[in-house]
Amino acid sequence: MMRTMNLIFIVLFFLVSLIYGCESSPKYCSGTDKSAGADFHLPQAPNIVLLYYGVWPDGPRDWTEDKLIYYLAYYQTIDGRPQPVDTLFDTVLCMYLRSSRGRTFEEGTPTTASAQPDWQECLDRLFLPGRQLNALEKTAADLQTELHRPMKINVILTLPYPSPQITDWSEDSDENSWNFYLYDEHRFSAIKWFATQALDRWNQAGFKHLELLGFYWFAETHTNRRPAKDFPDKNDRNNLNLMRDTARYIHSLKVNGHPLTLTWIPCRPFGDYYLPVVQELLADEPAQRIDYLMIQPNYFFPRFKLTKDDLHKICRNAGSVGSGIEIECNDTLFDDPNQQQKLLDYLAAPPTLHPHWNEVPMGCYQGSWTIYEMATRPQAVCYYDKIYQFVKSRRDNLSH
Repeated sequence: MMRTMNLIFIVLFFLVSLIYGCESSPKYCSGTDKSAGADFHLPQAPNIVLLYYGVWPDGPRDWTEDKLIYYLAYYQTIDGRPQPVDTLFDTVLCMYLRSSRGRTFEEGTPTTASAQPDWQECLDRLFLPGRQLNALEKTAADLQTELHRPMKINVILTLPYPSPQITDWSEDSDENSWNFYLYDEHRFSAIKWFATQALDRWNQAGFKHLELLGFYWFAETHTNRRPAKDFPDKNDRNNLNLMRDTARYIHSLKVNGHPLTLTWIPCRPFGDYYLPVVQELLADEPAQRIDYLMIQPNYFFPRFKLTKDDLHKICRNAGSVGSGIEIECNDTLFDDPNQQQKLLDYLAAPPTLHPHWNEVPMGCYQGSWTIYEMATRPQAVCYYDKIYQFVKSRRDNLSH
């Protein structure tokens, strides 16, 4: 009898722990989302590559299959030609950086912040035939055949930042003539407009090899540049409440039966003196929590004049609050041994200094097409190999 009672107690304790453990987790519980069917898993530790598209001064920058193959799969030269031998990044973050009229999708200035025409262009270019998402779908389908395994790529779409520099979002229409400088309600309305438009197009596209994971909050800091003279309340001079409202809204949306998520990759100070902001957002109640948060060390970029000790500090601090980390590189490494060493430092530091490295998201900033260039330049392919081993190690360790 006593053994039976003990067994009942243990089972009840396990069930209660499971329920409340999910509720108190700093991110969605990994595993199957029952409302989404048996096949879908919200990833606990996605390996995310950032892919920028848009219109640069020298013309459009789009993603096509010939480049995407080296991001979704790991290629080796076999019998004189490149062949896929394994998967690489499981998640793609699509980021629209610059519109055809030179507007930016980050903070910007009164003359460079993006408005409704730019947000519309962002959507139009995202769903271009043979580019961006459609190219990603075709690439995944072809790789499924070549690798003889199912290919399902998670996709995160970027929410253009509703900059308070904008005082008339629609510019030439009475409809949606929103003033982002004065009203966060107007900023939130624009976010909902964009998410609704994006979801409508996504559902119409009927992708079979892409899974919409959620949206990305673009601004790299939590402040919004509103001046204290006009906004004495400090809460009006940061985006935290708007970010929470956005998280609640995004979590209320579903695609294929599963809830969408919100991702954020703040800049280096959030691994240092702004670390409490990261801790606060990750520990927030589930409905308004940032699901996938990674800190940028910014160590790779010479203009910041950071040392390896700075990188290590970011890794330790991120680990202390359960945040992920962004790995960073760009084309400067091809001709600069110092930049090459910095990439190697990135690949070495998180696994040794972050106590939960295989359980948090990882982002990979790679300039424009740096990983593609690595994979196709014989003198640089060793770095492509190292990035693959880095991602594979995370994947293997998480599965264990």
